[in-house]
Amino acid sequence: MLPVRAEVPHLDAGGHLRLQVEPADAGCRVDRLLGRALAPHYSRSFLSALLAEGGIRVDGQAVRVSFRVNPGQLVEGDLGAPVSSLPRPEPMDLKLVHVDEDLILVDKPAGLVIHPGTGQATGTLVNGLLHLFPELAVVGRADRPGVVHRLDRDTTGVMVVARTNEAARSLVGQFKAKTVRKEYTAVVWGELPFDSDWIDLPLGPHPARSVLRAVRRAEEGGQPSSTFYQVERRLPPFTVVNAQPRTGRTHQIRVHLEHLGFPIVGDEQYGRRALLAFRRWVEARSQAGRRVPALARHALHARRLSFLHPRSGERQVFEAPLPADMADLLACAEEPA
Repeated sequence: MLPVRAEVPHLDAGGHLRLQVEPADAGCRVDRLLGRALAPHYSRSFLSALLAEGGIRVDGQAVRVSFRVNPGQLVEGDLGAPVSSLPRPEPMDLKLVHVDEDLILVDKPAGLVIHPGTGQATGTLVNGLLHLFPELAVVGRADRPGVVHRLDRDTTGVMVVARTNEAARSLVGQFKAKTVRKEYTAVVWGELPFDSDWIDLPLGPHPARSVLRAVRRAEEGGQPSSTFYQVERRLPPFTVVNAQPRTGRTHQIRVHLEHLGFPIVGDEQYGRRALLAFRRWVEARSQAGRRVPALARHALHARRLSFLHPRSGERQVFEAPLPADMADLLACAEEPA
C-alpha cells in the first residue's frame, strides 16, 4: 500500500493520527471534527467506521461517533493510507458460496490476502470483490470494505463479507459476542493423545518476532484464547482434527496446536521441527518412487461458518469443501506402505 502523504494534517508518515482539540471545537461531534480536519484525504464514512471499531480513541478511550469533544482532549488512532490509495476494483476469478442482498460468502483459495496492507496494494480479495460488487465501496471501513473477519493468506475456506452497513454491524456484533460458530479442518504432525480437548491458553505478541503470536501470560500481553478440538482421523504420521476456535485471536489454531507439540503440517512459521520432519517424509516417499502430496502451505481449512442472518435472524450455515491439496495429502497418507 502506498505511504501516507506528508501533507495530510495531524498524521505522521506511518498514518498515525494525533489531533488535539482546540477551544474553537468545543462541543463538536468527534466524527464531524475528524471529517473537517482530514478531508479530502479520508471519507467521513471511513472515519466513522473506525470510531465505531475503537480504532480511533479520545484520551485513550473508545467513544461513539456522536461523542462531543472538549478542548485539550487528544484524538488518536492508526488511519493507514489516504483515499488516493484505497482498494481499486480488479477482475478476479472468485468462488462464491452464497450471495444475497446482505451477504457474500466466499471460498477463499490459498495465497489470497484479504485486503490491501503493508507490502501489498493490489491482488487481494477486496480488490476482486469490488469488481463484482461495486456497492461494497461504502460498506464499513473504506480500506477494507465489507470485511468483518479474516483468514490467513494460506488458510483456505469459507468467509463472510457484509454487503451493507447494517449487515456489517450485525456480523461484527456477533463476532464480538462470540456467537459465530467456526469450524476448521487441520492436519497436524504427530498423534494427539486425546480424542478431544479444550486448549485454554492466552495468546499475545511473540517475544522475538512481532509478526507472530505466542502463548503469553496476561502480564506479558496475553489475551484469553480458547480452542476446542476433536480428532476425526488418525493417519500416521498425521492426525486430522476438527478445530473450533471460541475466540478470534490472530493465528490462534496454529499457535495452540503448535504449543501442544502437534503443529499444523506445512506451517513455515510455527513448528519448524515438524516442518523438517514432514519434508523428510515427502523425500522418503519420492525416493521410494511413491506419489508425493502437492501441499505447499499449511494444512488448515475453514470448513464451516454459522451465524444469524442479519435480516431474518435465522441461523445460517455455510460450508466449503476440503481443497484439492489437503485432500491429496490425506490420500497419500492412506496409501498402504
